[in-house]
Amino acid sequence: MNQVSSSVSLKAPLLNEGEVDATRLVKKSRRNRAGVISQLFFAWVYGTIEIASKVTLENDMIEDLRFEDTSEQLYYRFMKQFEKRKNEKNGLIWSLISVSMGQCIFVFIVMLFNVGTSLINPLLIKWTIQYLMKEDKETQEGLILIFSIIGVRIISVICQQHSFYQIRTVGYDWMGILSMALLGKSMNVSYQSNKEHTSGQVLNYMQVDAMKLQWFGWYMSQIMLMPLQIGISIYMMFKFIGVAFLGGLGVILLTAIFNIFVGKKMMEYQIMMMKDKDKRTNCANEIFQQIKFIKVNAYEEYFRSKLTKLRNQEIKTLKTRFFASCLNILSVWLSPMLILNATFVIYVAIGNNLTPANTFAIISLFQSLQGPLLFLPMALNALIEANISFKRVQGFLLTKELMNDCITNSSQSQLDLQYQKGLTVNDSRTQINSQVMRTEIDDDVAIKIDQGTFYWSQYKEQPQQPAKAPTAKGQKVEPLPQIESDPILKNINLRIEKGQFVAIVGDVGSGKSSLIQAMLGEMIYKEDKPRIQINGSFAYVSQKAWIQNATVKENILFGLPFDQTKYDEAIKFSCLKEDIKILVKGDQTMIGEKGVNLSGGQKARVSLARAIYSNCDIYLLDDPISAVDVHVGKFIIYECLNGYLKDKTRILVTHALNYCQYTDYVYLMDNGTIAEQGTFADIKQSEQFKKVYQKFYKDVKNDEESQEQINDVEQLPVSELKLEKKQSSQKETPTAPQNKDEIDELMLLEDRNKGTISFEILATYIRLTGGVLFASFMVFMMLLWDGCYVGSSLWMAHWTQQASEDLANGVDTNNYFYLTIYSVLSLSYGILAFLRSWALVIVSCNQANNMHNKMVSCLMYAPQCQFFERVPLGRIMNRLTKDQNVLDSELQWTFNWMLVQVFLLLANTFLNIYTSSPWVAIPMVIYFFLCWKIQRVYMAASRELFRLEAISKSPILSYFSESIMGITTIRAFQRQSQIMNKHGNNQDLNRKIFLEQIAANAWFGLVLGLSSFMVNTTAIVFCMFYSTKNPAYAGLLMTYASTLDQNINGTVQCLGHVENGLISFERCVAYTKVKPEKGYEAAVKRYQNNQTYRDQYIPQWPKNGIIEYKNYSVQYREGLPLALKNMSIVINPREKIGIVGRTGAGKSTITLTILRILEGLNGQLLIDGHDISTISLRQLRESITMIMQDPTLFSGTIRDNIDPLNLRTDEEVLQAINKCCLTELIESRKGLESNINDHGDNLSAGEKQLVCIARAVLKKSPIVLIDEATANIDIDTEHKIQDTIQNAFSDCTVITIAHRINTILHCDKILVLDKGEVKEFGYTKDLLNQTNSLFYGIYQEALKEQSH
Repeated sequence: MNQVSSSVSLKAPLLNEGEVDATRLVKKSRRNRAGVISQLFFAWVYGTIEIASKVTLENDMIEDLRFEDTSEQLYYRFMKQFEKRKNEKNGLIWSLISVSMGQCIFVFIVMLFNVGTSLINPLLIKWTIQYLMKEDKETQEGLILIFSIIGVRIISVICQQHSFYQIRTVGYDWMGILSMALLGKSMNVSYQSNKEHTSGQVLNYMQVDAMKLQWFGWYMSQIMLMPLQIGISIYMMFKFIGVAFLGGLGVILLTAIFNIFVGKKMMEYQIMMMKDKDKRTNCANEIFQQIKFIKVNAYEEYFRSKLTKLRNQEIKTLKTRFFASCLNILSVWLSPMLILNATFVIYVAIGNNLTPANTFAIISLFQSLQGPLLFLPMALNALIEANISFKRVQGFLLTKELMNDCITNSSQSQLDLQYQKGLTVNDSRTQINSQVMRTEIDDDVAIKIDQGTFYWSQYKEQPQQPAKAPTAKGQKVEPLPQIESDPILKNINLRIEKGQFVAIVGDVGSGKSSLIQAMLGEMIYKEDKPRIQINGSFAYVSQKAWIQNATVKENILFGLPFDQTKYDEAIKFSCLKEDIKILVKGDQTMIGEKGVNLSGGQKARVSLARAIYSNCDIYLLDDPISAVDVHVGKFIIYECLNGYLKDKTRILVTHALNYCQYTDYVYLMDNGTIAEQGTFADIKQSEQFKKVYQKFYKDVKNDEESQEQINDVEQLPVSELKLEKKQSSQKETPTAPQNKDEIDELMLLEDRNKGTISFEILATYIRLTGGVLFASFMVFMMLLWDGCYVGSSLWMAHWTQQASEDLANGVDTNNYFYLTIYSVLSLSYGILAFLRSWALVIVSCNQANNMHNKMVSCLMYAPQCQFFERVPLGRIMNRLTKDQNVLDSELQWTFNWMLVQVFLLLANTFLNIYTSSPWVAIPMVIYFFLCWKIQRVYMAASRELFRLEAISKSPILSYFSESIMGITTIRAFQRQSQIMNKHGNNQDLNRKIFLEQIAANAWFGLVLGLSSFMVNTTAIVFCMFYSTKNPAYAGLLMTYASTLDQNINGTVQCLGHVENGLISFERCVAYTKVKPEKGYEAAVKRYQNNQTYRDQYIPQWPKNGIIEYKNYSVQYREGLPLALKNMSIVINPREKIGIVGRTGAGKSTITLTILRILEGLNGQLLIDGHDISTISLRQLRESITMIMQDPTLFSGTIRDNIDPLNLRTDEEVLQAINKCCLTELIESRKGLESNINDHGDNLSAGEKQLVCIARAVLKKSPIVLIDEATANIDIDTEHKIQDTIQNAFSDCTVITIAHRINTILHCDKILVLDKGEVKEFGYTKDLLNQTNSLFYGIYQEALKEQSH
């Protein structure tokens, strides 16, 4: 097959390296302006810390990044490197390293100094003990030793903090680069034709995998330096004790082999865990994207159980993965003790006696080794995770891109667009060359396709293999052979002249939308390369409108400069003028995520306005007319497409065949081919077109019995026909400005607590993590662990002292007795560490799982309008991914390490006091108090920085997700650079907060480290000049005094890390307190306690389907106008009601009230005599069938989507499929097991709607609500579906909302709404006979339109 040479070129929209936005330019940051001393001690960040101690930090109080440090510039440099290295095995890693090479080298050098200081300590201890054992001590020599020890510690502290700060900076830069790279790559990947990576997986790559890479450099540098540190340590051991070091070396080798084995297992489990995490994240993302569908069908319990099962599998894998980590911890705590034991066994066996100088020098040496070895499991764990994440991300970055090398385009129009974005000519030409071939095209042609055969995938879906007996070990399982897929579009040849208005018509699944996608380069080809010639720029209006979470104006401008005249014209010709007038903030009103606060028609018209404003050459319109009212559709055809845009090339996909008469040329699609083409006058002579065209009028003609004179009646004035619009199905703001209360804003601000973590949060964490009983158990385990630690240390001091005395007295020491006791204590020390860690893993995983289930239970039953339409999906997913990941994988290890630090501090404090004097406790208490005071000042800044960082993270994910959903629209408008710039800005806001956070952390660590010298100096001076006569105790004091300040520092640092980790816990807890819908309170409470819940159902209700509104009013939110006002109507059993009204009149609100998506403000709504507010919410929604305007499908099989609860037999499902004209679809695939991709991307819009209708036919409830169900279906199929709906629901009460008048003419009664009020309600024929009725006017307008 012909592969695209640039399929892995990563030619995302290039970001400008030379042009600089002056408003964002920061030449030097505060860190760069600081002097040498300020930079050395991180004094430059104290300004932020001081501000945080006085007021609550906000984003604008933190200085912006330098221009060269912005995400855009880092990404630009990364792109250059990755282009060179993309074919290398670890090309991604080396490309990232190359971007930060200077910082990486600096870190490596600094860490070398740090390793050197840790290896000098044992020598200093040995020299100090030797000095103490001298009879004649020189004060000068003692002072030199004291200042040497202090000097080494100062260098060590400074090196530690600078290396940590730089490597964290590099890591976060890498994370930002990869986030940009993932979005940049997405700009060149079609998620419809590329099946290797789903959009949900890419979100996981950005949110989980890229985040894991921020620590890669730190752990890698530690691993790289470990061999050097171990090698020098072994050499020093040899110098201290000779060949006895071989015992320790043997244990080190055995430990290394054990760790390699465990590491392999960790990698296997990590891969499994990431796959499980992907499944759970994809499922959660899909659920909360389609939450409205889930709610109206009462599927919450089904999807909650589905997500819970995936989560349970993830937790099971997580525990297995962490068991391997605990084995690593066992190795780390046990191996130093085993090394010491093996070394001492051989040392004693060859006839040597232990001396305090050599013994405590070796212990100190192993203490310096213990740090890296203790760090080893975390480092191996992180590197394994990072390696897997690198492979996943690199796999996506190298995946196949758009196969658009078959497209040729004129260069000039593309360059003009790039100039508008501020790119240089060279950069623009580079981008264009990577995407299209620049050749000359006939000036008269807008689009030309020759020999166009296109596919959505390379291979057919593989059927599931039947279960077989397990194969023998090592036996190779042959994969099923891949079968070439069938073409979607076959031998397409078309030529569209510049300025032509072309219609593309055909049945559902005939290939109309696919033809548009092929023009945009979204589809793939195989051996026979088609040829597509494009002459001009595209404006694209998708079938399902893509709306950004921004203002109305920003959605229309879509990044272009504001031009008042063009803007006014775009508003006028998209019929948005009245909609904007009614908004309090006009076109500055925020549109919710995915346009949740707009009706389907309004979203389509905003999308059209965006296209009009773009002033492009070619307009691709994928059936936007189906979503709007008849009079609006007529205006768009007459005034917009045939008026304002008459000089543009317009390609309209439509099912409204009557509009074909206004076009210059018509293409009739059938089964992926162009069946007929020509002018409307020519094509309407064909039998195939006639057959479909005649059916368009069938329903209308059936109702014309008493309306023969209607064509002679003059059309009513528009002012009489026009029903005022409100701001949507929903959620409008008051018509008159009130106070600027937050309630007027659609999107809720993200919750942010301030100040310290509350005691309630800490108590909740302890309660969920085993409670007081488990906390007591952990304290008991730690006391045992401390006892073994202290006991082994004192026993070693006693042993060496006794050996020295025995040697002086010429008596043999019973070394094996001492060694046995020491071995028991030291080995118990390691085993207890393993048991403690494993116990904490078990309860922490259970706690994290419980928290996840509590969040999901609350979110699943949260109210649609008050919560889901006001909270972005990215914010929800941020809690379920990033914050949940902290609970899953980070917080437990942070608590574990905090316990170690606290109890090591207690143990070392005891050893210091016991081996010297109680007076040593005085500087320790002073230092600890100082640490606590500094920590309070630091935490005031750290907490708020952590919260700001977490909050600034949500817009990154939301915008990333939003951009992925609209990727085709973005590419069509050539707005890749704009999207990348915005994403970069979101990243930079987050990065500047994070970099300030780690700088504050480095300052804190440095201050603590330097102030710790009061403890070091006191202990060392006491040891030198006021020491006990026991040299072993002096050695013990020296050994542990050198680490005491590190223990205090580590304890205070860990307390800060735990507090920051608890912020994620706090954020998750907030989502366990989301108020559920009325009627679900008891269910949520029981689900949160892992209990089952069963509703009390009314037997055999509803039976008749009588719906009665009694003076019923409703509003979407407090402070908004009434959406329905004092409605009083009665719908009798089995009546068919059609609801009409202009966009936003309240039609969809009717369905929301019946389903209790909206709760009544006053009055009553009765169904079969029961007030629905007193009925089980689940029973209510289960008893009603809803066919929504936007088709909703989930990844899975067709059967799963038609019968989600698996309540029906295959025969019943097939009957529903046959009734809904889907038989041909499933026969051409794999039957009921045919796979459906995320959001049904492998089906046409009409096919998706048919699947949804089949689902409703199968459910068949006493009450059926249909909201624009056939908007995306061709007339032929619509006619069949209408017959099916009438027959299948003949004994049901049916309420239908439709834009096309013929879909409701069969109804018994018509309800006309205007601004939430009932204007007319009566029998259809009666209203048609009343020439002054509103419905008569609407019908007249539609009929006149069809007669043209």
